[in-house]
Amino acid sequence: MKRIAFGLLAVCVPAAALAAQDAQSSVPLSADKAGLPLANADKNAPTPAVEPALGHKPAPACAEAKVDCGMTAVPAFAKDGRLWVAFSVGKTVYAAASSDNGKTFAAPAAIATVEDGVIGAHGDARPRIVALNDGSLLATYSTRPEKLMIGTIFTARSTDGGKTFSAPQPLLTEGGQRFESIVVNHKGRIYAGWLDKTHALKAKAEGKEFRGSGVAFGYSDDGGKTFKGKSILIDHACECCRMSSALDKDGTPVFAWRQVLDGGVRDHMVAKLSADAAQATATRVSDDDWSINSCPHHGPSIAIDASGAWHVAWFTKGKNRQGLFYARSLDGGKSFSQPEQIGDDARTPGHPALIAEKGRLYRVWKEFDGTTTTIAMQMSRDNGMNWSAPRVIAQTADASDHPELIAHKGAAYLSWLTHKEGYRLMPLPRDEKSAAAQ
Repeated sequence: MKRIAFGLLAVCVPAAALAAQDAQSSVPLSADKAGLPLANADKNAPTPAVEPALGHKPAPACAEAKVDCGMTAVPAFAKDGRLWVAFSVGKTVYAAASSDNGKTFAAPAAIATVEDGVIGAHGDARPRIVALNDGSLLATYSTRPEKLMIGTIFTARSTDGGKTFSAPQPLLTEGGQRFESIVVNHKGRIYAGWLDKTHALKAKAEGKEFRGSGVAFGYSDDGGKTFKGKSILIDHACECCRMSSALDKDGTPVFAWRQVLDGGVRDHMVAKLSADAAQATATRVSDDDWSINSCPHHGPSIAIDASGAWHVAWFTKGKNRQGLFYARSLDGGKSFSQPEQIGDDARTPGHPALIAEKGRLYRVWKEFDGTTTTIAMQMSRDNGMNWSAPRVIAQTADASDHPELIAHKGAAYLSWLTHKEGYRLMPLPRDEKSAAAQ
């Protein structure tokens, strides 16, 4: 295994601002299959207004095999212009296609049905679908036993336009994996990153202490049939927060995740993966100093623009800063700008998403005022130096999924699934005037 280099960024920070805690940002850790010692969250922490959340099971009135009945929805545009959405209902993972940008969907194709355990389909865990350059589709999802938080990632492929999918194959057959993130370069190489418990299980067997999960990577040159170079390159990632990925200017992938550092600090890291997925050099995005012995369930988002600037957004409740923040790197992740706070603290901002498309950079996030959940948006035309005023672009008075951003043919879209309104795909503005409109 290649040794990993860590570069820690020293940041001068102002006095920490008071911020309301996100409703899903601090969940006590529960025992998992690794049997690691886990502690409860701070019982003296303030209780935030709780946003309605999609449950682990759909309501009896909405148990049909359709996107609107899912708990999460992840979109992908195919080469033919169709929008594909991966979701699950009950014990089955589905993919459904739309020819009118999500207004209507054809009957979904079943990807897999789980006999034992549950499908990871809430919060940061979710089935995913990727449209490949040759017109085929790659779906991924994870399963885990009831009441256990360690699972298995599966992949399945479709080569007939989504009519059928191959028999699901486990990414690995041991160790326990979750929170996969997939990115495809222009040559068609598929890169995967995921959180992996293999080293944690080994440490437990040897009677040793191990913090969190490993960060593992691999790649595929055959459309996802097989993945090569699968190995853990970095240890001690926060085991309950999603990873995020984007392609750098040179076509190699960059991943972002929450790391467990000395003293139980859970701050964010980024790492650029080598082309052969054998090496990665990780850098700390900011020194928030969030020491917490519980699960934030609140992963970061990363985007890389055409100039090669890296953009990261994240949530923290650290000693140095609290709330939702954004920073950028102009030197390939070696250093990051002073974190910029975003969102309205009074509305518990969280779950950010970033995307760069055709000289425009977007950031969106959720806010909740005790009654209504909204999606706020800002746009930048100068690589994140300046941003339009925050604008509410969607809202709901009921349960909702986290926002997803997607781009196609020069346009960027918000993808959002809510219990009341169902699935929506909304185009984002292309100019400052439209972005500033209320």
